[in-house]
Amino acid sequence: MTTSVGPALVVRPAVPDDLAGITRMEVGPDTTSYLGVTGREYHLAAFADADQEHLVGVVGTTVGGFVLLAGLRDGGGRVELRRVVLAHEIRGRGHGRAMFRAAVAHAFQRHDARSVWLDVKPYNHRAQALYTSEGFRPDGTIPDPQHPGGVLLLMTRARDDRAAPTESED
Repeated sequence: MTTSVGPALVVRPAVPDDLAGITRMEVGPDTTSYLGVTGREYHLAAFADADQEHLVGVVGTTVGGFVLLAGLRDGGGRVELRRVVLAHEIRGRGHGRAMFRAAVAHAFQRHDARSVWLDVKPYNHRAQALYTSEGFRPDGTIPDPQHPGGVLLLMTRARDDRAAPTESED
């Protein structure tokens, strides 16, 4: 699958040659605080796991973002958007929303998901606003493994959820 989803952004399945670009995006201070385990070994393990899939957003010839999907075989029809990361230098142009939409569509179409879910830090209001505008709804909380006593918010979108994303959010 290769999908053109916005000005100069193409979303496609990742290949091992994309690994340097993927790991580069995880190290910024505005990204690291939202992620758990990161780095080359983490992503190599995900590449080797048939239950996970990386998608990358490419701008020109540069990997500008990535999504990690999980639960593809063992999720019981519930696919997790485990990680959504956009390079700082291409933010603010609609690429993140386009990449997010392409990943959700890919989960429903390619993996026949019944629902797509994700977790988000309670203080990440910008991400929550994006997810809500794309039809995701609150679905409880889980413990935050990085912060004992803390929680992560769960958000889910069902396949049959016909809640259309709001045009004003584009």
